[in-house]
Amino acid sequence: MVLGQAKCIKPDSLVSAEQIARVVARLRRGWIGVYVTTGAYSEAAQLEMVEDQYPIVLINGQDLVKELREIAGEDHGGDLSMCVEHLLSSRPVDVLYRRPEEILLG
Repeated sequence: MVLGQAKCIKPDSLVSAEQIARVVARLRRGWIGVYVTTGAYSEAAQLEMVEDQYPIVLINGQDLVKELREIAGEDHGGDLSMCVEHLLSSRPVDVLYRRPEEILLG
């Protein structure tokens, strides 16, 4: 099971160690977490993740942009706007305020 968290913040803003720890606290045995942000991670957050061996993947804004540009280059002739528009229009309806088990069980 993968538990995700996404935060849209200013590119020069930092996600703190406390914010990462809150996501980790929600993980159950055998789960991993993914934390995506349009900003970056503080040095303290990165150190805590490594030292405490958190089962979480951190994706920062630079990595997100790099990946989107790659997808746009492969599937949309390099047009980033068209790529983002396609990704947004083809996604399923948002599922909000439900536990992961509820989503999996349908």
